[in-house]
Parts: sequence; structure tokens; C-alpha cells
Amino acid sequence: MRRRADIGTACLNFEASPHQRMAVWLVAVLVAFGLGSLRVATDAEFGFASAVILPVVVVAWLGGYREGMAYAALASLMWVSADLLAERSFSATWIPVLNGLIRFAVYALIAWLIATLRDILLRERRLARHDALTGLLNRRAFFEIGRDEMDRARRYGHAIGIAFLDLDNFKRLNDTQGHEAGDRALKAVAFALTGSLRVTDRVARLGGDEFAVILPEASFAAATDAGNKLSDVINLALQEFPPASVSIGIAWFELAATDFDDMVKAADALMYEIKQDGKQGVRSKRMPTTAPHPHQSEHP
Repeated sequence: MRRRADIGTACLNFEASPHQRMAVWLVAVLVAFGLGSLRVATDAEFGFASAVILPVVVVAWLGGYREGMAYAALASLMWVSADLLAERSFSATWIPVLNGLIRFAVYALIAWLIATLRDILLRERRLARHDALTGLLNRRAFFEIGRDEMDRARRYGHAIGIAFLDLDNFKRLNDTQGHEAGDRALKAVAFALTGSLRVTDRVARLGGDEFAVILPEASFAAATDAGNKLSDVINLALQEFPPASVSIGIAWFELAATDFDDMVKAADALMYEIKQDGKQGVRSKRMPTTAPHPHQSEHP
């Protein structure tokens, strides 16, 4: 029952682990073998060819077009073998082969349709959760993941940091060099971010020239170091796009707050302090678990 539930979950999520795909293949092969054996046992009186469509659909859905085609070929070969083993009388010896080819064409078409549908749905789901320009998470996905990370941090007592990044003089860049240059600058920032963070960190473009990063299970020193590193690599990337630079605020919580929006606002407020002080810098602060107040240690 557990394995069946895992496979069902994988189908709904459009993805499966190697073990789940192996389990699907095992069941699919057993189905094909069982139906072929039943055809031989009944002297080919019953076809059951349509019953193979279901495993073709599942294999193509989880494994993609190539695996769907491979199973379509296997199922078709099974039917040809079953017809020959059943010693059914045909008017010509090539008829079982032709029947097998026709079945393969049907199974292959179904596998292609299912794999194509899966790719379309995956693409749509990705577009719904990712920024079209940079490929980073979008605002909606960031806040969904952030609330999950906040709950996990509170459950296990882990620290968590939120970095809020805003590009300085970005409007001036667009005005002087054009929006195409602005788009290239945003892509350069996204590339710098993804190349400088841990696998467990989650980064998003919130909109315009604003970015945010979730730093789970990071100490205050590690979160501050991450902010300084991001500042260095981003400002280096932005040298091609003067006068743009970056301001970064990092709100660090030894125990996550109960509202993720407040955590992001705390980091945003620290970033804004840098803007007021002249732009381009990093400011991190230890925050309480509720709304931020200026009683915490600060690293400008």
C-alpha cells in the first residue's frame, strides 16, 4: 500500500524517483506478461490489447517519451509472441507481425501524447512559479516556500535568515542605457546569486529590481558572511551596468517568527536603511521572533 501511494504521489507531482520508476516498470512488465499469458491460455480468443494502454500511459507519464516508446515496443512484441505461441491460424505468416506493428503504432502515439501533455503541464507549472526573465522563483513561490521553511525552522528550533536585495540606481540605468540593458543587468544578478548560494538556499526575484533569499539553518555570522559575499559578486557583475549597485538587508532569526511576511519586511527595512545612508552596502541584524525593534546587535 505504501509503494502504491508513493507512485500515486509521484504521478500527481509529475516526477518520480528511480525506485518509483523501477517499481512502475516492474508492474507494467508483469501486466504485459500476464495479459500475454492469458492470451496464450485462451488460444488467442481474447485480445486484451486495450488493457495495455494503462501501463503505457503510466510509464510515459513518469518516464517521458523514450520510456513510453520502449514500453510500447515491449508490449507490442509481447502480443506478437503471444499470437505465435497460441498457434492461432492466420491466412498469412506476416499477419501477426503486421498486427504487432499496428499495436505498436497505437501505443507509441498514446505514449507521445501523454509525454507531450506532461511536458506542457510541467512547463506551465514552472512558468507559474518562476520569473520569466531570470528563471528564479517568483514572488508567489518564494512566499509559499518561505512559509514552509519558517514552519520547519520553528518546529526544529533552527535559525533562519532572510536577505532582501534591491538594486541601486536601476531606474537611471534604464533611462540612460535602455530597458534591454536593465534586463541584462537583472539576468547578471540572477546568475551571480545562483552561483554564490548553498543548495539549500532559496532565491527569488520579487519584482522589478528586488530580490530575496532564504538562508535556512544559517548562523548569524554565516548569514552576514553570505550577505557580504553576495554584495561582492553582484557588484562585480554590475560593473558592466553603471551606475547600478546593490543594497542588502539581512534579518536573522534565532527562532523564526510566526509570520513570514513580517520576516521579509524586517529584511526590507534593513535594506532601506542602507538606501537612506547612501546606498550600496550590507546590513544584518539579529531579530526578535515578532515584529522587529531596534534593540538588537547590528553589523553595517
